[in-house]
Amino acid sequence: MTSDESKAGKRVVCLGEALVDFVCERPVDSLADADFFVPRQGGSLANIAVTAARLTDRVEMIGGAGDDEWGRWLRDRLAEQGVGVGRFVLKEGAGTSHAFVSVAGNGEPSFAFYGDPERPAAHAAEHLDPSLAGDPGVLVVGSDTLLGQAERDVTMRAVALARERGWKVLCDPNLRPNRWESGDEMVRVISELVAGATVVKLNEGEAQRLSGCASTEDAGRRILELGPRAVVVTRGEHGALLLTESSIQHMDGVPVDVVDATGAGDSVCGVIAAVLAADVPLHTGVIAAMRIAAGVVASWGATEGLPSAAAARGLLGADA
Repeated sequence: MTSDESKAGKRVVCLGEALVDFVCERPVDSLADADFFVPRQGGSLANIAVTAARLTDRVEMIGGAGDDEWGRWLRDRLAEQGVGVGRFVLKEGAGTSHAFVSVAGNGEPSFAFYGDPERPAAHAAEHLDPSLAGDPGVLVVGSDTLLGQAERDVTMRAVALARERGWKVLCDPNLRPNRWESGDEMVRVISELVAGATVVKLNEGEAQRLSGCASTEDAGRRILELGPRAVVVTRGEHGALLLTESSIQHMDGVPVDVVDATGAGDSVCGVIAAVLAADVPLHTGVIAAMRIAAGVVASWGATEGLPSAAAARGLLGADA
């Protein structure tokens, strides 16, 4: 994939949440032990958009934040990193969502979410038709825009419209039980979203929870039965599985000292979005994503450890 080819590739449209992560950048057992926080750009779909923009020049974020200092800060950071924000709405009178993040000694983060009840995906309703117009591209969705009925309706309508117009739909379920009223509701609603996807990316624990299967391979197969053509299951340092109806491929992980695992799965999803847009073989993208995710977890914050565009494209044989 050369630089010129990436510019001519399909568009990547990310529908979802951008928020401010306030990260305690030292290992602590809980938020109660945190004594300072550093603001970082966050939100799974925003992280995915930033990663994809390292690999292709046609990435757009639709959704929004509050029309306040933090909302403008998020919009400006996305734009600086090559993400189109023409349809990223700053809603007057709304507050910008944020999360306080503590990271344990093993690098695993914990999140406490706060935000405006007028959720960001609901802001995107009027932008769905123009965003998904023109040549088919890749729509990326996740579960953070399923929490309220209004944004759930917008998300499901976006998926239906994308499929009707020949787009590929990439879904990152990103299960967060503490954001749902019940685990059963979470699994039911997210399964409906997964059923409309072309490719699903999720981690091992999410695959087991969503499928009810203890075996990772069985979980992947069960998720395939919902409707996707391919499922990518990440397994931390153990790499990933790529499952299709006809094959299962194992990709090795990259050994690294984990500092902060925040955004690791988002970076994998961002790479997959870019390779789907460029028609690069999916297994090639997953192999590259393992290396990119290793850099992410070696740094604080969800996107600080991403490689430069030149380095990222080099991992896919780009003409950087």
